[in-house]
Amino acid sequence: MISQKSKYALRALLALARIAPGETMRIAAIAAGETIPKKFLEQILLELKRAGFVESRRGKHGGYLLLRSLRRLSSVTCCG
Repeated sequence: MISQKSKYALRALLALARIAPGETMRIAAIAAGETIPKKFLEQILLELKRAGFVESRRGKHGGYLLLRSLRRLSSVTCCG
């Protein structure tokens, strides 16, 4: 059985994978598009950032982006 946290993490990673390489997506946009509670998503993205899967950028064009390709992500577990 996969935990809800893991399901949300996967959905967030897939949302980030859909945007152009190098582009960022804000937490609010991910939360709204994937129907994930924003506060819970903040915790998940922080954990994914510490694990080296995503990067956060500040500023006007800030947000989150993937640091690894989808192929590399498929062989790793996180946030269980």
